[in-house]
Amino acid sequence: MPRYNRENIDRKTNKPNPNKTEGILNDQVLNRAHQTRRDDDVIRTPQRTVYDIDYAIKWYIENEIQPQITANKNLISVPVIFANGEKSDNVRRLGYLRDEKGKLQSPIIMIKRNSLQEKDTKKGLDVNRPQAENQIIYRAKYNDRNRYEDELFPIPKFEPQNSQKIYVVDVPKYVTVEYEMMLWCDFTTQMNDLVDQIFPYGRYAWGNETNKFTTVLGSVTFETVNTTGEDRLVRATIPLTVHGTLLSQQETRLETIKKMYSVKKVVFQTVVDIDTDIFNTTTIPQQLLAASQTIAGGGSVIVNSGGTSTNINAVAMAYITGLTEQQAVYSNSTTVTVNALAAINPTLLNVATKNEFDVYINGQYIDKSAYAWTPSDVTTQTIVFDTGLLGYDLLSGDTITVNGRWA
Repeated sequence: MPRYNRENIDRKTNKPNPNKTEGILNDQVLNRAHQTRRDDDVIRTPQRTVYDIDYAIKWYIENEIQPQITANKNLISVPVIFANGEKSDNVRRLGYLRDEKGKLQSPIIMIKRNSLQEKDTKKGLDVNRPQAENQIIYRAKYNDRNRYEDELFPIPKFEPQNSQKIYVVDVPKYVTVEYEMMLWCDFTTQMNDLVDQIFPYGRYAWGNETNKFTTVLGSVTFETVNTTGEDRLVRATIPLTVHGTLLSQQETRLETIKKMYSVKKVVFQTVVDIDTDIFNTTTIPQQLLAASQTIAGGGSVIVNSGGTSTNINAVAMAYITGLTEQQAVYSNSTTVTVNALAAINPTLLNVATKNEFDVYINGQYIDKSAYAWTPSDVTTQTIVFDTGLLGYDLLSGDTITVNGRWA
């Protein structure tokens, strides 16, 4: 299998030694951007071995099932052992177990692993290089770059970086492990009780803590073992099919866990410089209209005017461009009313001002100094004109229109 060539890399060209380590393909270039130090964290490299599966099965039988039999009116816990080479050979030749002193072992449960194979429904890709996307990602919101802070009494400090610590773990191998669980007892009644205690746990998740695996019990076979000069033994064999996972600390000479931080992104901010206050006029700057596509896409624009900066987002843009007309109702020769409410400025959180409205009489623009009006967001608007500045009195047939930011 081709491996990463870690030696003799030219830092200017970022090319490895032309000599290949293995295979017919070029070696992959070592990307130092993918390397993050691991000596400053306490996260252990995940690992699950065949021993972990064996131990989980044995632990579950001893601590959860807790098989027991009755002998001489006493409850006896049945010991559980794992078959090594010598014990497995004795069982194969003789059909039973003896201890160091030659005594026949009964009652006892022995577990023997027969086979291990990759699960058919979850096999990996038949490729010679590990796939970068075939990984599991865990995100930690808290890290030394993004500390929690007290919301009631915050400690003065620099603004924390918006960063997440990410651990990338390879997907484990899904395997099927076949076991034989052999049980020995002195009497058939004891064997029946033992099988009755074990069989209800079929298709349960056998194991301890995080190492739990679905276990299926097969057909139970019974037989009687006769030994010369001693009592007979009753033996039962229960096949176990365990669906587990395997994950090594290193695969293809690379660690199966990697640490990294979330990628930062560069945001280009649009800044518009204008001479007037955008919230003090009905005229919309052309530079702001040109940036409307950026705002509609979820961005924002900074508007500089009169020494102040205002952040314009989609809500503020809708307020600025939301100019509508309302018809005024004639009251007397100097006064008209408008049955509408002024809008609320989403940025300044106040009611739209008089400068955000334009008044027209019979299509002619009226200067704001010719009338008195304080827009309200709770009651009908009352506009009083100065007929001296206006030069004429209002008539009931006049068409008076108010264009501006209405609610």
